[in-house]
Amino acid sequence: MKKLRPLLLAWAAGLAIWLLLGCASLAKTAWYARQGLAATQSLSLEDFTPVGIEPYDAGEEGPWYISTDGDAQLLWQGDAYLNTVWLFIEHESPPQAVMLYWKTPGQADFSPRQSVYGTLTAPDVYTFDLGGVRVSEVRIDPDSQGGVVTRLDGVVFNPDQWPLAAFVPGRGAALLLLLAPPAALAAACQLRRALGALLKKDDETK
Repeated sequence: MKKLRPLLLAWAAGLAIWLLLGCASLAKTAWYARQGLAATQSLSLEDFTPVGIEPYDAGEEGPWYISTDGDAQLLWQGDAYLNTVWLFIEHESPPQAVMLYWKTPGQADFSPRQSVYGTLTAPDVYTFDLGGVRVSEVRIDPDSQGGVVTRLDGVVFNPDQWPLAAFVPGRGAALLLLLAPPAALAAACQLRRALGALLKKDDETK
């Protein structure tokens, strides 16, 4: 048990940092909510400007559309603070990547550094985790190839979720919480050994 103590302390430190970040996220969201920027918004296709998309008659309740090239886009402009975005969409064929890009106020162009892949969290539901950012424009790429027939069932900005969801890590964050503390501990031990050896060698030369 004594040998495991440093590792347990490293995990505890990582968990404490995660909880502090969660508290900071809640405080930031509350601040923007008081300004009316973090409200839940339910959007339809009419709220977006489509690019590389044309209406499509699938013979079923829609709206259905078809992507005309490999860069289909749904553009939204406004002022909002976003933590999470849900995309309700049905693809008739594999869409490849489903992505969301955003611009911050005053930004001229979209950047790959400000993008996130959608995670399929339920049948025909993609979740984008932005981590809390103020946006002036959102671009959703519902598929990355032409000829994909799709039905858009809506988009939700900042869905109404359990308040403590900010403290629940996703798969990537959970993996980071599991692996980062041991890696940091191992790096610290290696650095300590290297410094000890260097100091010992320095003493021997004297």
